[in-house]
Amino acid sequence: MSICNFKKKSRLNEIKVSVPSGETSLNLGEKTAQDLCENLSIDDTGKVTGTLKHIDNWTEFSKTDNSGNFIPLYFEEAKGQVKGTIKCELKGTGAKLKKPVAVDEKDGLIVFQVHNKDNTIEITSEGKETKTLTLSEVDLKTE
Repeated sequence: MSICNFKKKSRLNEIKVSVPSGETSLNLGEKTAQDLCENLSIDDTGKVTGTLKHIDNWTEFSKTDNSGNFIPLYFEEAKGQVKGTIKCELKGTGAKLKKPVAVDEKDGLIVFQVHNKDNTIEITSEGKETKTLTLSEVDLKTE
């Protein structure tokens, strides 16, 4: 008789990301997480599901590229850390920034404009495993 010992993957090195609660202010004008999305969730594999609402003329986000779909993300462990502890990068069709962006260390929030369902968000933090969020199953509203 043989006994197999399976090691459960350690979650200590995992970056924890979630969708901020509905009324959470995003520090970009008067928008809240609820204004941007409906039933948005992130599973353990990084698959994002739910709906990103269409937002018009969100000038607090950007003076020029300010209409479309936006995803709010929350990182509890970023709060109170050194600036740049957690960085995110939007990749795929339409992604305009070609470098990682630091999560706000004051509130642990970051917002990205999602351009296409093939977009992914790569999340890095020193000493942690890189996490990739896939957006292929997110409903991107057009109006």
